[in-house]
Amino acid sequence: MKKKVLLGMILAAVIVTGVWIINPFKGKTALLNPINNLQKEAKEITPSETLLEYQDPSGFTFSYPDNLSIVKNDIEDESTYADIQLTAKDVNGSLSLKISDSKFTTIEEWLKLNKDASIQVPKEVSLGTLKGREVKLNDRLLLGVLDKGIFFDIEIPRIEEKFWMKVYEKVLANFSFAAPETTSTQTGVSSDDVVFESEEVVE
Repeated sequence: MKKKVLLGMILAAVIVTGVWIINPFKGKTALLNPINNLQKEAKEITPSETLLEYQDPSGFTFSYPDNLSIVKNDIEDESTYADIQLTAKDVNGSLSLKISDSKFTTIEEWLKLNKDASIQVPKEVSLGTLKGREVKLNDRLLLGVLDKGIFFDIEIPRIEEKFWMKVYEKVLANFSFAAPETTSTQTGVSSDDVVFESEEVVE
């Protein structure tokens, strides 16, 4: 009789121990699953196929997904014509576009500045009708275009890279030049206007 009681107690102890060991793993799995699901949902966010058009008074236009926001940063010097940033509400990172006067005489001078940090051989990329160079660094992707002393710079930090590369491709595919807006003044044309290579100026 005592042996049966002892065996029963041992069996009960084994069952309780087994349940205790299994349950913590189930609990941890249950806690981890929501995090994994959130990560999967975040990875599935993609740029919208519906595009909005942005026209800049300095003489260029491009299209961008309508689930992004566009910000025009304040320009504090006369050598900068445009300083724009595209951001997404639920995605880290951004795409920045800056156009300014440059001291570079050739695009190779700009490439030399990024040569040591580059992890990719620079490749030729078109921005509208202009040819530029794309360089991939450890922490960001850069596009540089030089035309008649004016430098076009696009930068994408390598955060949520898959998302922002799709945005980048859409911007490049729809980038074009247009006649800049002019402001009537006593002297004629506003000093803020800039004319790019592919524009036709009618006199």
